[in-house]
Amino acid sequence: MNTPGRILIVGGLAAGPAAAAKAKRLNPKLEIILFEQGEHISYATCSMPYYIGDTIKSSDELIAFSPENFEKEKGCEVKTLHRVEELMPHRKKIAVLDLKEGKRKEYKYDRLLLATGAKIVVFNPAWLEARNVFVVKTLADSIRLKHYIDTHHPQQAVVVGGGFIGMEMADALRSRNLNVMIMHSGPEPMNSLEPESRRIVLDELQRNEVRFFGEQRLKEILVHDGMATHVVTTSEKRTCDLVILATGFSPNADLARAAHIRCGKLNGIVVDDYLKTGADHVYAAGACCELTNLVSGKPMVSPLATVSNKMGWAAGSNLAGHPTVYQGSVRTSVVKVFDLEVASVGLSEREAQLEGFRVLTESVIGQSKGRHYPGRKSIFVKLIVDRSSKHLLGANLIAEEGAAQRINVLSTAIAANMTIADIAQLDLMYTPPFSPLWDPLLIAANKTLKRL
Repeated sequence: MNTPGRILIVGGLAAGPAAAAKAKRLNPKLEIILFEQGEHISYATCSMPYYIGDTIKSSDELIAFSPENFEKEKGCEVKTLHRVEELMPHRKKIAVLDLKEGKRKEYKYDRLLLATGAKIVVFNPAWLEARNVFVVKTLADSIRLKHYIDTHHPQQAVVVGGGFIGMEMADALRSRNLNVMIMHSGPEPMNSLEPESRRIVLDELQRNEVRFFGEQRLKEILVHDGMATHVVTTSEKRTCDLVILATGFSPNADLARAAHIRCGKLNGIVVDDYLKTGADHVYAAGACCELTNLVSGKPMVSPLATVSNKMGWAAGSNLAGHPTVYQGSVRTSVVKVFDLEVASVGLSEREAQLEGFRVLTESVIGQSKGRHYPGRKSIFVKLIVDRSSKHLLGANLIAEEGAAQRINVLSTAIAANMTIADIAQLDLMYTPPFSPLWDPLLIAANKTLKRL
């Protein structure tokens, strides 16, 4: 039976709105208030690079719901420009600062959801005071960056960090005809990928005239008259008129930690299978949490929007009194690097070894279309398999076409606990415009099977 009650939700990007909508749908009697310190909610963070690169022309296209539309369609109250400053679980209250009025107010709750997301790791926040130094976390960040490019026409951009965001920013800035340099701590871009995959990505960067400098750690950004002029690393000093800091993320768990809500070794909020924290009546979902890696069984953190939305749906069900387990993630991701689809799932070879698996890897290069069909492209596939159980642990796929959707097959295979023999027997489709007779996944699986 649906009973009334007040649900407060902190965070309005992915997990928060998903939870609010789900809880209200399941129990219309609930009073739900969502607090967001920015001015926007429920927007497509994964589309922001394409807005900055001018593929998507208007920021309005990125917004799924305005606060007003969300209130009207979902029946939940939305308070933007309201920053939650303190949690008081023992009193079932939160303290909120209205950023427009400058007034602080306390709100009582029956149940509370923390969906505070992730924060960008910036070693010296003072660097962001320079007018031409940016992070790309929020829609407001993206709007400011695009406006700066449109009005100041910078020529030399330095991207600090060669991970997913760094790749997307390099692509976006090159599409705006900027000269781009990437400074990265590792020898090659995208540390989470396999060595062979990283080299393919590096070649693609160089083919698109992006200058990559590996094994560089940021020491200083030199600023003159409010503008960054040079980026200084452990061995380089580079002139710039635009700087993007893409130096990684960390769970935004400061509120929880200050309230003595348990956080884990990865700095995320610890939750149980029902996304409940160690504090009574307090739940958490999204990138602020630690969740279970379904391959290793160990905690991990993830900034992926798909993960946050699914956690939000599960949290919303639990807030509404409908017990729902969130199992975890196999960690499936794809990034566009110029003309390449760069896809990965599960554990890397190194991660698998560190987890104690007896690892076997196999790499093949297949084709995206039938042998006689024009325009076919090569697909690089690397499988990571446990010799003992013969289960697939992880994979990389890279191609100009055909990698992004094929990674979903392997994500499903891992989630279903399939062996490499099971994968080799999959009845994958064949039609020359879309796939060869022997799909690259089947070729890789059968080649691996022979070695087992």
